[in-house]
Amino acid sequence: MAVAPSSKAKTAHVNMMTDTIIANLPPDALRSIVRTILTTEPSMTSIFEEQARKFLKNTARTPLGKSFQSMSYGIEPTANFTLVQQRIRSTIGCGLVLESLSLLTDVIEELIGLTTPGEKIQSDDTDQCIVSLDGDVVQALTAMQKRLFSTQGSRELDSDETLLLQRLRSVLERLSRPNSQEPTFQRSIEVLENMLYGPKLAVNVTRLQRTSDYQPHVVQTRSLAPMETFSLKAVRLPRLFLGLWQLSSPSWGAASRSQMTAHFLDHIDSGFTAFDMADHYGDAEIIFGQLRSSLANSDAVFGATKYCVFHKTAINPEVVRANVAERCQRMSAKKIDLLQFHWQDYGDHQYIEALRLLQQDERVCQLGLCNFDTKRLQEVVNEGIDIVTNQVQFSLIDARPRFKMGEVCAQHNLKLLTYGTLCGGFLADKWLGKAEPQLFGPESTPSQRKYFEMIQTWGDWDLFQTLLQVLRNIGDKYSVSISNVATRWVLDFEYVGAVIVGARMGVSEHMEENLKSYKWHLDSEDQRNIEAVLEKSRREEVFKVMGDCGSEYR
Repeated sequence: MAVAPSSKAKTAHVNMMTDTIIANLPPDALRSIVRTILTTEPSMTSIFEEQARKFLKNTARTPLGKSFQSMSYGIEPTANFTLVQQRIRSTIGCGLVLESLSLLTDVIEELIGLTTPGEKIQSDDTDQCIVSLDGDVVQALTAMQKRLFSTQGSRELDSDETLLLQRLRSVLERLSRPNSQEPTFQRSIEVLENMLYGPKLAVNVTRLQRTSDYQPHVVQTRSLAPMETFSLKAVRLPRLFLGLWQLSSPSWGAASRSQMTAHFLDHIDSGFTAFDMADHYGDAEIIFGQLRSSLANSDAVFGATKYCVFHKTAINPEVVRANVAERCQRMSAKKIDLLQFHWQDYGDHQYIEALRLLQQDERVCQLGLCNFDTKRLQEVVNEGIDIVTNQVQFSLIDARPRFKMGEVCAQHNLKLLTYGTLCGGFLADKWLGKAEPQLFGPESTPSQRKYFEMIQTWGDWDLFQTLLQVLRNIGDKYSVSISNVATRWVLDFEYVGAVIVGARMGVSEHMEENLKSYKWHLDSEDQRNIEAVLEKSRREEVFKVMGDCGSEYR
């Protein structure tokens, strides 16, 4: 006889008309509506994630079908591959980390079963699927690292977790590309080695360096365009940083490690010698660190990373020093050029103690903040903490730093490092005269979904099109792009040190275009024309409703 669960039933009636909407709206429309509900009612996020976990657990025994098939010319992905990958990414997203890693291991083992030893996988489609799965493994392992977090820092892997990762490691090693120096899943293997074997990788050389014909790359900046720089104490840095947020997920597209390395070197040689990353940006620290350490003149490249505290933790010297050690280990460095500190809960005042401990750590060359509001920025300064930067969102669409933050930065000679300056790529010529985007189309990215919501908060798509046209007119005047004008507008604020431009390493690049943001300025007429559009927006409401810089994350 079946027995009903003892937990209290929580349900309510969904009326007929609402049910009709759910049953008939296109899937992309439902996704957009769900996302809007979660941004306007953040308390619903936990309910959404809980229900997603229940669905995935209840359907876990449903056969997924084959992801690959053997053809006469090689191995091809099946029509089912996308469905399998969507399930994997859903399990990662809602915190079912062990389940996602198990699924990934099963898919890779399936591929091995179709591969003849010594045979090259010839299908370009299969190669691209492997590259995207490599990115999925990295994202799942990043989620695993978050799983290890505790109030006392990070715990060790338990026996079940260790066995799962060792099984995955063994499977990945078996699938190698013949006649190649690069393993098929090189990114995944390196993150796994880091998690399983820890600090010994910090002194290990890269796979490239192990080859007999290896010659260290010498940074030789090409004069594609005049550079602009600013100072952080005695260090001169370019006013454009490259941001590596996109490495946190394959949702922006995926590339092999060799493709990424080639793009990194091209950017460095073009003058992009400063990089921004974080402890939760997938394998960004590892890739950056191994690449920089392989350079003949590695001190020519600057690395800024982050120490982010999203959950309740007990701050003490051991916890803080352990995090700094982990940043150094992952970045293959003895010191951190710039460590930016993010603290989620202002109600927990331990952030001051954490910053004091970071300031005392000899491995932290310079200390900055990330997404701190003006009130806490001033508090940190008043406490005598020696900070040099604060990283915040700043663009024509989100100009909150102009209200309070800028004045405090100018007063204390602090520099803003700004992200979101191009609104996820919307402040670009390709969107001029275009209809509103399909946020869940095949070409859409998490950045576009995030910043389209920002545009809707700021004004509407029609007003945004008016802004793009004004920027295009200004661009014609200086022979530059809309993105250049949007970047220049932010760079012209004296308290801005650098704009962080997102880099989809190995996927796409805009090096030459980005460099055209340098060595010119908007004149008073340009500023008036831009301001005429901005004053029609809800920019003041954005500040009042969203709060000061970084408030949207709290």
